[in-house]
Amino acid sequence: MIDSFQLNSRLNLPIAGTFESAFERVARSLRGHMWTVAPVLHDAFRKPLGTPGRPFRTTLQDPVMGAVRLTGTLDEPENATSLLLIVHGYGGSANSSQCIAMARAAHKSGVASLRLSLRGADLSGDDIYHGGLTSDLKAALLSPELRGYQRVMVAGYSVGGCIAFRSALDHIDPRIRSVAAICSPLDLAAGADEFDRPSRSIYRNHVFGNLNRVYAATSARRPLPVPVEVVRKARTVRERDELAVVPRFGFASADDYYRRIQVCDQLSLLDVPSLYVASQNDPVVPFWTVRSAIARASKALTVASFDSGGHMCFPDSLHLGQAARTGLENQVVEWLIQHQ
Repeated sequence: MIDSFQLNSRLNLPIAGTFESAFERVARSLRGHMWTVAPVLHDAFRKPLGTPGRPFRTTLQDPVMGAVRLTGTLDEPENATSLLLIVHGYGGSANSSQCIAMARAAHKSGVASLRLSLRGADLSGDDIYHGGLTSDLKAALLSPELRGYQRVMVAGYSVGGCIAFRSALDHIDPRIRSVAAICSPLDLAAGADEFDRPSRSIYRNHVFGNLNRVYAATSARRPLPVPVEVVRKARTVRERDELAVVPRFGFASADDYYRRIQVCDQLSLLDVPSLYVASQNDPVVPFWTVRSAIARASKALTVASFDSGGHMCFPDSLHLGQAARTGLENQVVEWLIQHQ
């Protein structure tokens, strides 16, 4: 059964305050949690899928840290002329299951792909990253291995999708022809406030645990402004950003960080074909937090919002109207190819 969705839903968004019974709200919330958690548990207990590609490495020069290594997995099908750069979410890496699924979909379509670990996400200890660090993408695309590709597409999950949109807005590489963001918190300030709610503590603790490992690995090799034990005590996104991101990258405050890197106020400037995929039931990035940003976006943005799914996970029946197999990654890759 093909899932139902709204294409270009920024033109037909759900009205804030639309009547919904308490039972309907609870049922919707539970569906979102199920679609977010169940696939993760399934992946944890099944045999890992074969992952196409070979190790990728390059180095960038950071003004504070000096030489910073970047790693990932590069897959190059024969005769591929287009490259898909895949960006993981906060607390993830190139080996996140969603990134692997996107790379497999690209391989089936004859498209090369790079699953990139943002600086430190591989626990190399060279540095930490934040939600607007397009310099990592730029450095990867400038590497000798990727210079020969004529067209580049970028797809990111959650915060990785914000970085994908930012790479298009900042025109970091003229070869970028299309981008996609999946369940991304376009308004970082609103997203942080929602993620800090007690009801989302299970997700927050999971992400913080992964980020704290990155921070600890870096602190063991290079000096960071705030001790590991202090950062580990942070219980909210804003508190952690104030301790870890703000002093490392020279922001004035968490609010200054969000204001300077978020894309919600600049989507009207998008001039690259862009896709945003969302679930109305997303328990991590509530759809209402991105509604106003979508409404202000340029015509370059296509939005597909679904009544099913959760955060970054959707039914295999998901369909974006593309002539490809159903499923999130298959459909997103085909959309990117058709709009490059």
